[in-house]
Amino acid sequence: MPNISWYRTPIPKEEMQKLTVRSDFKGFLQAFSFLLVYAAFIFLSVLLFLGEQWVLLTITAVLQGSFMAFLGMEASIHELSHKTPFKTRWINEFFYLLFSFLTWNNYLHFRESHMKHHQLTAFRGLDKEVIIGTGPYSFWTILSWFTFDWGKFKMVMFTNIAHFFGNGDADFFFWEPLFPKGDPKRKKMIRWARIMVIGHAILAAIFIYFQLWILLYSVTFSYFFFSYLGHGTGVAQHHGLCPNNPDWRVIAHSFKASPLIKWLYWRMHYHIEHHMYAAVPFYNLGKLHKLMAGDTPKIKPTLFHVLALIHRIHKKQKKDPSYCYLPEFPETAAEPKIERPEFSEEPAAAARG
Repeated sequence: MPNISWYRTPIPKEEMQKLTVRSDFKGFLQAFSFLLVYAAFIFLSVLLFLGEQWVLLTITAVLQGSFMAFLGMEASIHELSHKTPFKTRWINEFFYLLFSFLTWNNYLHFRESHMKHHQLTAFRGLDKEVIIGTGPYSFWTILSWFTFDWGKFKMVMFTNIAHFFGNGDADFFFWEPLFPKGDPKRKKMIRWARIMVIGHAILAAIFIYFQLWILLYSVTFSYFFFSYLGHGTGVAQHHGLCPNNPDWRVIAHSFKASPLIKWLYWRMHYHIEHHMYAAVPFYNLGKLHKLMAGDTPKIKPTLFHVLALIHRIHKKQKKDPSYCYLPEFPETAAEPKIERPEFSEEPAAAARG
């Protein structure tokens, strides 16, 4: 693995020590609230199903699907994989394994994969978690995000089934493979896949036996429906920016978020800040952002502003694959660490390049 020398905004040591303090209370408040909402959706789904309230049941199913992405790798599992939300390690791991099971995620694989993503962020051919370029977002792909997300289902379920049958070469993000033969983690990854498949099969058999058909959706497969908001926040992390540069300020987006998005997304809208100092718990990223504001690009007003910007960038990249967008920096910022600046949408950024 190449050793990349990343740029980091200087933060006083005493401030960083405060920012990296972990809190069981704050972590529990976030994780338990997610578990409580999940349980509420299950309870409400069963209640409406038994009462044959089909319209309300449909609305509940859409809302649960929209929520479930954030229970998975898109938010909860992502942050728990960093081991930062809780001061007490076993509490962090309890929620990490529980949420991984509920959303068909392999906790061992994701933690290892995501560590590589942080080390190799947006370096072409090295970072397998980030799609570099305009992205395969056809009309049918986007439509699936608002209905049944076949692409996500195929990526997660087909790989889990392959692991269940002992094929450790199969990979969620196309690492080649993540754990080679002989690596003890490979066996653990396969073991966890078997626990998930067997566990969900037992639950599904119980639901079928009691004819609680709605639970086949709510418990077993809701993670693969109505994933539009999870995909939207995912796209807003790194898309449209300049790859192959050791400066997270030019390969990640940060944006302001509503209270609901902040909660759902575990504060990951501060994505530059998260990448630069991944040891800072999500509940301290707002404080970190204030300390870094003079050295980072102007923060986007909303998620929709980021997505609109990415759309404009992708349109230009389709016409000119060499086009490279650089954000506008404040005058107080250090020069961006750019290996190959080419083009920019904003004149100020072009001048700095």
